[in-house]
Amino acid sequence: MEIDRVLGLVFAGTLASGSMGAALAPRTYVVYRATGPIVIDGCLEEKAWWDAPWTQCFQDHQWPYHEPAPWMTTRAKVLWDDENLYFAAQIQEPRVWGTLTERDTFWPPIYFDNDFEIFLDPDGDGDEYFEFEINALNTVWDMFHEKEYHRGSTLVTAYNVEGIEHAVRVYGSLNKNDDVDLGWTVEVKWPLRALTYRNPGLVLPIRRGQTMRANFSRVEYPDGVGMRLVDGKAVGPPCEDWIWNSTVDGDLHLPEMWGRLVFSDRLAGLEYDEELEQPFRVLKPPSPPTRRDRSMVHFDPCTITLGPDPSDQQHSPAHQVHLGGFSMDRYPVTVEEYARFLNDGHGDRYREAMARPECGIVRRGERYEVVPGREEYPIVYVTHADATAYAAWAGKQLPTEAQWERAARGLEGRTYPWGEEPPDPTRANYDFLYGGPLPVGSFPQGATPEGIHDLAGNVKEWCREWYVAYPGGEEMKYLGMLPEWSFYGGENKVTAHALRGGGWTKQAVNLKAAYRDADTERPFLSTGFRCVKED
Repeated sequence: MEIDRVLGLVFAGTLASGSMGAALAPRTYVVYRATGPIVIDGCLEEKAWWDAPWTQCFQDHQWPYHEPAPWMTTRAKVLWDDENLYFAAQIQEPRVWGTLTERDTFWPPIYFDNDFEIFLDPDGDGDEYFEFEINALNTVWDMFHEKEYHRGSTLVTAYNVEGIEHAVRVYGSLNKNDDVDLGWTVEVKWPLRALTYRNPGLVLPIRRGQTMRANFSRVEYPDGVGMRLVDGKAVGPPCEDWIWNSTVDGDLHLPEMWGRLVFSDRLAGLEYDEELEQPFRVLKPPSPPTRRDRSMVHFDPCTITLGPDPSDQQHSPAHQVHLGGFSMDRYPVTVEEYARFLNDGHGDRYREAMARPECGIVRRGERYEVVPGREEYPIVYVTHADATAYAAWAGKQLPTEAQWERAARGLEGRTYPWGEEPPDPTRANYDFLYGGPLPVGSFPQGATPEGIHDLAGNVKEWCREWYVAYPGGEEMKYLGMLPEWSFYGGENKVTAHALRGGGWTKQAVNLKAAYRDADTERPFLSTGFRCVKED
């Protein structure tokens, strides 16, 4: 069994290894204290930078499911002291170019040039994160995101990081086509105090072992010509997107899929922090259940308080909802169950991604076979339309958000499906702890009192409705609804359906039963579903 620790996420095993499946783990980088002063001039020749280690070389943003691999090197360094974070990047580029000179422009945005980008979630909760982009002309676009785009977030482009300093150095010639350059370097000083903006969970001063979620990106237009606006539309060649920690899906705005910056109190290059330098450890999975109750759990008609979403009370405040009687599946739909659906004339609901190790359904001509050992794993890589079609085939429906939350919170309004105790590895599969989905029902301690399993972690679960604001909440606006982003051809409409339950990739804080997630119509490696039947 090969473990690739060089080119990206740690993958253990292959699809052919059966029940073992795949193990995924995020990259980590230990951030040491700077050994001396750093002048922000784009030159990385200070002793402090020589002492700091490089990150792994960047990978494709959809690694390992996309080819080719990056053919030019990109890597980064991070340091800290009592006042600042310091970022550096080295970008190999035979032709260094740039055109945009105005800060924080909507049109065209800075990534219409080749650029380097920093994504930073200081308290690791998936919300209230920062994005910083810079091109070879030292033009920047710094912005703030209240939450991910697919959760109805519109970026705050007017935001500027208070006190930030940045510089670029070109090794070669800028905007000349008749020679070969070495590339360019980036240097950024980011005041720690600026990270407290709308991040109350951030602990300062930094302590040893403290973690921030982060990613770094390089946008590369191979032919030296980027995107441009023509008649109000974005046109141009496709770009490469090479990042430090692959998000597999390719969407960079997925903080749950970012790498981890782990802070050490030791000096860079002088004191190796052996304990913190250990790679992310995937836990040994619990024993799967030997049997499971395939009956549904019935809920009588009732009135419940739906919400508030603890991460977004502005758009999703508490309100009363009356529910009729319904029954819910005890477990998410499994790989074996979904394969029966496919083989019963619904092959159009097969996604090529389902052959990946996280799932385990392989197409053999007109038949769909389950990889041995994957039968009781939850189906993933299903779209909302796929889940809806399966539910109809089974004589059921997807749950409404209110039905899902009634099952997860009970009439008493539990914080988690099992009660008030915070998540731990005995109750749920989350935050890459086990490197992928696990057989349904593997966490009996995380079941609800009524006997419904996996309502927190393992897979995110599609709900019936579009992801819109609750009654009394502020309207959600997706990026395509903003006039200044019309060059993407966006429409003034809701573009995502509601998801619940977190999933094996989500942070612990996002496992609360009232937390609302959402996604567009895309298959994702931690998205599944379960069904209900209404009285």
